[in-house]
Amino acid sequence: YGYARWGWTRGGGKTWHGGIDLEALDDTTIRMPFYKGRKISGKVTRARIVTNKNNKTWEWGYYICVQLDANQTPDTVNYLYFCHCEKLLVQVGQKVSSGDALAVMGNTGNAAGGYKHCHLEVRATAGGTGLDPTAYAGCENAVGIYGAAAKLQTITIGPVSQGDADAVKALCDARGLTAAGLYTSKWA
Repeated sequence: YGYARWGWTRGGGKTWHGGIDLEALDDTTIRMPFYKGRKISGKVTRARIVTNKNNKTWEWGYYICVQLDANQTPDTVNYLYFCHCEKLLVQVGQKVSSGDALAVMGNTGNAAGGYKHCHLEVRATAGGTGLDPTAYAGCENAVGIYGAAAKLQTITIGPVSQGDADAVKALCDARGLTAAGLYTSKWA
């Protein structure tokens, strides 16, 4: 959804989206992310829900905050927030590192759209403004389906003539599948 992107504004520019909403295709477990593929670690500083609507974090529903260990990334990010959780899997004070299960995606708080997702927000300071989370999200700040290439299907075509095999290879070349190693043929 367009409004799920970091920096999206709504309400005539009055409401700014400080994070990126991530929806799972096959697993709703929220895991501690990597930074551009590099393992990172930190400590859980908050694992709770705020119901007092005078506190802006009530909109996040159940959420977790991880304070990153020092000097792991070249950016100014020190805090990671995982929001709208259905269930929390960690406790305050717990050490976590990339790949560790943190929570289960949900739609608690003021979650837009009514679908289970994780609002990932990264900040320099605990009370600061959300920064660009793409280095931690592992995807672009754009609407799309990411990670689908990991679930490739094998298609066997044949027997076919050499001419038909050449036509299939040409189509794969045109789509960049041969260079990416996604096309193989006994004639290739």
